[in-house]
Amino acid sequence: MNRLPSTDLYFLNTMAPWVRPRFGLGWRARERPIRAVGANAFVAGDAFVLIRRDAPDVMRMALQWRGPMIYVIDDDVAAGAVCPLLPDGYRARLARFEREFYRDLLARADLVLAASDVLARRLAKERAGPIARIDPVWRQAPADGAHFGPLARGAPLRIVQLGSASHCGALAVMAPIMRALLDRHACVTFTYFSPRIIDQGLERHSRARRIEPMTWREYQRWMGRNRFHLALYPLAQTAFDRARSASKLSEHAILGAAALYPQGWPPAQGRKGILLAPDRPEEWGEIIEHWIQRRDELHCISQSFGKSPPCAQPFAVQQEMWSGILPI
Repeated sequence: MNRLPSTDLYFLNTMAPWVRPRFGLGWRARERPIRAVGANAFVAGDAFVLIRRDAPDVMRMALQWRGPMIYVIDDDVAAGAVCPLLPDGYRARLARFEREFYRDLLARADLVLAASDVLARRLAKERAGPIARIDPVWRQAPADGAHFGPLARGAPLRIVQLGSASHCGALAVMAPIMRALLDRHACVTFTYFSPRIIDQGLERHSRARRIEPMTWREYQRWMGRNRFHLALYPLAQTAFDRARSASKLSEHAILGAAALYPQGWPPAQGRKGILLAPDRPEEWGEIIEHWIQRRDELHCISQSFGKSPPCAQPFAVQQEMWSGILPI
């Protein structure tokens, strides 16, 4: 079992200085109060922490743990297991995980940390125990905005849509919209992530680039090398998409992009430096056209998001949370 991105975002990026490697040697490693017992599982004193999932034997260890067990979850697994817009294989994996371990992990956990308000409310209907909120923390700093200089001198407007196979429903809707916009605007490029061809016209377009899935390490390197001006985050109107975490807010800031979100998506509400669009991706064409025409404003918008209060101290907030939960 490999380490999941979730384990970095919800635990290791802030708590690594206290974590002893699973197979660590030497007195310095032994002095650290948190011990890795799996790729995504840790023990601190009598407390067991599991992030999302791990190898079956590690998850059975979590279920049988005699001390406090803390479970971190960043997706609505139950909703995903029946979501018709998810790829068949992805949906089947979620359904198998839900059936074999997820329900029991939720029932066993002394504390569940949920990565969105929507998910926390959903889980509160399924379990009587305490639920708290946790937000992701990225190691990379937001971009400095230097890439907007060439844009002001006529360089192409670079638009990106991040995502994985689980985002294919909204991407399928956006593909013809973006193809039409590229045809109308010769100074716009579009980069998007998909494991398969979504739209033949977009696939063949000279200013569109489809990127296939990367490993977690490759993706972080890619983020360090690339910059964009406008990021799109349309969401399908499903329970699974509504429960998504706020992770893309940070990802877009790392890429230096002003970002467009559905107006009904809770993580985007009440923040400065956020662009909003209708909830239905089918209605995004006009608003993207609007910001293509007003591209000179995108730099200020992206910079104001990075300075807004909710973004100021994510590292300290998560570290303080874990320090209060674990006996370290």
